[in-house]
Amino acid sequence: MKKILLPILILAIGIFGFRYMLKTKPKSEIVKITEPAWIVATIPVILKTLSPTVTLYGRVESPKTTTLRTPNINTQVLQVTVLEGEKVKKGNILIRLEDNDSILKLTQRNADIKDIEAQIDLEKQRDINNLTIITHEESLLTLTKKSLERLRKLKRQQISSQAALDEAQQSVERQMLIITQRRSEIKNHTARLNQLQAKKSRAKALQDLAKLELERTKITAPFSGIIAKVNIAVGDRVRSGDMLLSMYDNTALEIRAQIPTRYQATVMNASKLLATTQLNRQSLTLQLDRISGQINPNSGGIDGLFQIKTRMDLLRLGQFLTLSLTLPRQDNLIALPYEAVYGINRIYKLIDGRMEGLEIERVGEQMTATGKSRILVRSPKLKYGEQVIITQLPNAMDGLKVKISKSSL
Repeated sequence: MKKILLPILILAIGIFGFRYMLKTKPKSEIVKITEPAWIVATIPVILKTLSPTVTLYGRVESPKTTTLRTPNINTQVLQVTVLEGEKVKKGNILIRLEDNDSILKLTQRNADIKDIEAQIDLEKQRDINNLTIITHEESLLTLTKKSLERLRKLKRQQISSQAALDEAQQSVERQMLIITQRRSEIKNHTARLNQLQAKKSRAKALQDLAKLELERTKITAPFSGIIAKVNIAVGDRVRSGDMLLSMYDNTALEIRAQIPTRYQATVMNASKLLATTQLNRQSLTLQLDRISGQINPNSGGIDGLFQIKTRMDLLRLGQFLTLSLTLPRQDNLIALPYEAVYGINRIYKLIDGRMEGLEIERVGEQMTATGKSRILVRSPKLKYGEQVIITQLPNAMDGLKVKISKSSL
């Protein structure tokens, strides 16, 4: 009996102890999981009619920029009269090149012209002489013919010899040949004179070319402006086409700035647009003059060229400036802090304590009275009085629960 009751007793004690432990164990409280709410700031939607501004980055250019090069000669630099940054007037001598070869060539061309002019004078005098001589030679031919006729009569009377008659005939033929040659010279006088005149014209052209070459040894300013860069110094050997210096007209400066594609239609349809920039704590006013005739590859917009209205003397070629371009007034615009925009064109508004995203159209910017910049947007899904979230959240998404901490303008 002991062998049977002992195991049963042990088993009963174990079951009783297990049940006792279950009844006496501490009871844990049920944890309720609640959705967190992110604290954000909002701004109410207020639709206004505003003039957007666009920030552009431009560079100072001049349509009258030139690079002066060595003329068609190989020579040496004798003098450089200007330095980089100097102002010059039109016609001022900037560089003097060695001119001995040019002077010798001009002297040779002058001598060629004098030689041809002397030949022309000789030809004219020869023609005058020929006209005078041919009269005498024709008279002489008449006399020789009369002499020949007398000898023929005498020969028929058998008074003169045949030898005398032959000699008289030769004299007549000889005189006729002389007259023929003289008439040929007179006839060809005009052709020879024209030939000499052509030689003179050719020599005159070579003379003018030599003068031009000599003048080109003095490099002068083609217009008034500022020296941008000097590439040579005294003693340098320069060849034809080498770059000497560059200059630009400082009264024709303009600013080239790229206008983003999204503003291109607005800008091209506007009649008069103004822009401002700050330089040395001074405000400069500019006006959009024209739009570039081409769009550069891989660019994000089209170039606008702005005329400078005031203080052009403060600018230098190649200078970079930040422009604020004012666009025409537009309706139904909303001014938002930049923190309200995610990416390029997405914002979130507050609907029933949760975020709801929507796409917006970026119209431009606006500078507030306090000096803060606001982005101007437009969207048909934004109604007056709705709250736009202006706090940047790293995990922003549609449906995210948020809690307003304050409203800010």
